[in-house]
Amino acid sequence: MHAIICINGQFVPASQAQISVLDQGFLYGYGLFETILVLEGQPALLEAHLKRLTEGCAALGIMVPPSLAGLDILVKQVIKLNNITEGALRITLSAGALPGKKAGNLVISPRPFPYKSPNYKKGFSAGWASTRRNEQSFLVKLKTLNYLENILARREAREKGWDEAIFLNTAGYVAEGTVSNIFLVKDNRVITPSTDQGLLPGILRQVALETCHRLGIIVQERPISPRELVTADECFLTNSLMLVMPLVKINGCPIGKGQPGPVTRRLRENILLFLSRSPGKTSL
Repeated sequence: MHAIICINGQFVPASQAQISVLDQGFLYGYGLFETILVLEGQPALLEAHLKRLTEGCAALGIMVPPSLAGLDILVKQVIKLNNITEGALRITLSAGALPGKKAGNLVISPRPFPYKSPNYKKGFSAGWASTRRNEQSFLVKLKTLNYLENILARREAREKGWDEAIFLNTAGYVAEGTVSNIFLVKDNRVITPSTDQGLLPGILRQVALETCHRLGIIVQERPISPRELVTADECFLTNSLMLVMPLVKINGCPIGKGQPGPVTRRLRENILLFLSRSPGKTSL
């Protein structure tokens, strides 16, 4: 069965989908996107994704298209039309051909789920990206279509046999992964880079922080040196699809015991339980 996507409120086969070549999302990467987990046929944390998308429109001066008002309904219809029980969706909102004067194009499309059960049992490996994150950039905190830096760093990771690449910022501190936020565990405390370190504050990052607070785990948000990451007891990555992924190796060196740790497993189990009970909720 061919995928059915939604463009500006209309449902069409993916093979028939079209946008103008003058769209500035295509020309310049001027636009935003969200990637949403589908669990048991329901979009997880949808409210949080829509809030971030709306805030991004305001920050970038993108006119909100009329179809955004009923986006939750459109998302659920795409899930239904594509018979998605467990999977993922992407929402893409471009600036259009006349940003600020005319609404852009809103596309909702299904996408493959990239993570498998063995990934969580084995854990991910990573290494340092050769480029640096600019923590002073206005754009780094927005989920924009201008994603080339991330794509090239992920290519670099694959060429070196890593699952993920980790960006340092211009001051040499840990920022984020190409598609993930990063956490370390030291002496049963969870530590993650603060938002001024050049990272996109992910939706699952916030859920992980709230889960730590609920479980009584001490959390610190602050600058992290590369050495702290290497010498941590555990590390893990978060994003809206992987949820909580153990990170067991950095630049070929094992982190802790080189296997998923107990704090990582506990957080993942609790977050999965929370999402399975209330997939659309944004807070615990």
